[in-house]
Amino acid sequence: MGAVALNVLGLVSSAFAIPELQIYIEGATYNSTSETWATSAGSFKLWVAGNVGQKGAIDNVKLSAAVATGEFGSISLIPTMTSLLTDPSTPGAPGYNGLSVDGAVPITGDGSPLPTHGIYGPGTSFHEWSLGNFTLTDSPLGDFSVIYPSTFPKSGQINAYTVAVTGYSLVHFDAYDHYTTIQRGRGPHAGEVTFHYLKAPFSHDAEANLPAVVPEPTTILLLSSGLIGLGAWRRIRR
Repeated sequence: MGAVALNVLGLVSSAFAIPELQIYIEGATYNSTSETWATSAGSFKLWVAGNVGQKGAIDNVKLSAAVATGEFGSISLIPTMTSLLTDPSTPGAPGYNGLSVDGAVPITGDGSPLPTHGIYGPGTSFHEWSLGNFTLTDSPLGDFSVIYPSTFPKSGQINAYTVAVTGYSLVHFDAYDHYTTIQRGRGPHAGEVTFHYLKAPFSHDAEANLPAVVPEPTTILLLSSGLIGLGAWRRIRR
C-alpha cells in the first residue's frame, strides 16, 4: 500500500513539474517527433512564460530565433497580452541583440553555450532579444507541453509578443538565462550569491515552418533584364 501511495505521489509531482521557462505559440500544433510547438503562420502570438513562483525572479531572460544562414528575412516582436489566461501586464519592448554569425550558438549568462539540440551549428545563425527580468506572479501557469494544460498549479509571468516573420522558411525559438540564490545561515558561505543558469526544456520550445519564398515572375524578369544589361555594359567597357 505504501509503495502504491509513493507511486501516486510521484505521478502527481511529475504532473505538476512546471519548468522555470517555457515557450508557447497560441493555436500551434505540438510536433511529438521534434517535441516542439509548431505553426505555419507568418504572424502569431508567442509566449515566454517564467515560473517565478517556483524559485524566484528569473534574470535577464533572452529569446533566440534560429534561421538558415543563407536566407534573408525579418522577425519582429511587438509586446502584447494574451486573452487565454489571466495576463494583466504587457511586457516592455524587447532589446534586440543582433544577428549572429554562421554556426554560432547562444551563450547563457555563465558563458556556457546552449546545447545545439539539432538546431545550432554550421548553416544556422540566430537573432537574439533581451526580454528583461521576470519578477511577476500575476498569471497562472501549467505545463505547456504536448497539449494546452487543463490545470494551472503555479503562478508566474507571461510575456506575450505578436511575432511577424518574413523571408525565412524556418524559425526556431529558445529561451534561457538564470535565477539567483543567496546562502543563508551563519557559516563561512553565508551571504554568497549563486547563479543558476537555465533554459526552456527542448520539449517546451517552438518554431514557425513557413512556405519557401519563391520570386514572382516579374521579379525574375527584372533580374534577368538586369543581368543582360550588366553583360552588355561589360562588353562595351572592353
